[in-house]
Amino acid sequence: MLMVFTIVSLAAKAGGLLESWREVPLWVMIAVLFFAGVSHFTPVKHEFVKMIPPVFPAKLFLVYFTGVIEIVGAFLLMSTDYRKMASLALVFFLVAIFPANYYAGVKKIPFRNSPPLSALSRGVVQLIFIVALLVGGGWI
Repeated sequence: MLMVFTIVSLAAKAGGLLESWREVPLWVMIAVLFFAGVSHFTPVKHEFVKMIPPVFPAKLFLVYFTGVIEIVGAFLLMSTDYRKMASLALVFFLVAIFPANYYAGVKKIPFRNSPPLSALSRGVVQLIFIVALLVGGGWI
């Protein structure tokens, strides 16, 4: 799905629908965050619950809460008035949810019957997302 979002964003830039190349990672992240956020309210939510370390209580609430943050964040990134602030807030959000990704990687928790990603792979993906938010938000 990430590849599809990237290809569509690149095509949008090539077709003149985006003003600058900086918008390519921005729109990729908007799509990723929106669809990931929505998935927190589908049966997939139980997959997210498994990723949360045991030390955290109210796991289903955390899944719903992070889903709302992702959806709202995607919409805020669409607004040029809020884009810069939202991108930085979402960077902090990604750092805050990294323990769940690390835990899932270390414990080899699969997601939707896919082979589990390692903690290193999950960390690399999160770093790519952080860079995309910083570029798309105009921080770098």
